[in-house]
Parts: sequence; structure tokens; C-alpha cells
Amino acid sequence: MVGHTRRFNPSHQWVRRRIQSGDYRLQQLDVQTYFFRRSNLNALGQPRSWTDHLLWHHAAHTVDLFAHQTGSPIVQANALQGPVHPELGIAMDMSVQLRAENGAICTLSLSFNNDGPLGTFFRYIGDTGTYLARYDDLVTGEDEPIDVSGVDVSTDGIELQDREFVAAIRAGREPNASIAQVLPCYRTPAALEAQLAAASYA
Repeated sequence: MVGHTRRFNPSHQWVRRRIQSGDYRLQQLDVQTYFFRRSNLNALGQPRSWTDHLLWHHAAHTVDLFAHQTGSPIVQANALQGPVHPELGIAMDMSVQLRAENGAICTLSLSFNNDGPLGTFFRYIGDTGTYLARYDDLVTGEDEPIDVSGVDVSTDGIELQDREFVAAIRAGREPNASIAQVLPCYRTPAALEAQLAAASYA
């Protein structure tokens, strides 16, 4: 099982149920992933033994969520990146565009240079409404809270992800976010990495 927590956040589950019921057609998913990380430290300020990556870590979560929510394969992807950090060896700013086979698009902005609120914020733009997901919380486009307390047994996406992991082991079944389900999403970052490498030599 892969740790794509967005599949389990009650906010994203609520939107997914509307999509699956036919009451909501996603037209664009607009996502901002912003951190302030100019040195190789984790969220607690401790040194990391590995280097975080906008494309392979943070963008991958959104690529998986977009494909999961639309239920449609990604057929087009583009990326741009800013300068590579001289010590970390990674781009500190990136922009990604995705299009699903069903016509929905995703616009993703990522930065390790953001001096402000940190985290990932999702705006669902659809035919019958706009919703903003902030981790486990959900509001309308007018910032009106939506009660997601009845979506699952907990309102904590990380807890729900952990529960699924244990439940799948106990039941001997494939979990939600299994490697088999998630593997196709990693073909997109691989293609984008190749695209960015080709652009750097152009």
C-alpha cells in the first residue's frame, strides 16, 4: 500500500462520492503545494538523510488524487521548473498541467520558496459547485463549511489511511492505494522528468 493520504481525507472522499453518484462533474482541480524549505531539513527542523522533491514527492500525491477522483487516465502532462538549487540539486519551484481522458484538467503550482501558509490546498471546480479542500476540512467556493463528520469513522485522513492498511492485512484483500492501483500515476512524473531534462538541454 502506498501512502497517498489524499484518498482518505474526508474532504476528498466527500467530493469523490458526489462524482461517483453523477451529481458532480469535475472540470478543473487547482492545487497549490507550498513550503519554505531552502535547506535539507524536515518539518521538525531536523536534518534529512534524503532530499525532498517537488515532482517525485509532492506532485505525485496530486497526480494520484487527480486520476483517482476523475476515474480517468491522464493523457497529457506538461511541466515547467525554476532554477535548480546549487546545494540541494533540485528545482525549488514548479508548475504542472494535467489532462484526463474525460476532459478534466489539473493545474498544480509547487514551491519550496513560499514564505507564508504551508501545505497543500485543493480547489475543485465542477459543473455544480466549487469546493476547497484543506486537508480534512472542506468548504464551498464561498468559504462555507461542509460537514464531513459522517463521511467515515474518523475525520482524520491519516488515521483512516492507517485503518485501511491494517484492515486490508486482516482481511487478506487489496487495499485502497495498493501499489497496483497507484503505479500508473508514477508514469506521469517519469514522463515529466524526461520532459524537463530535455528542456534543460534545449
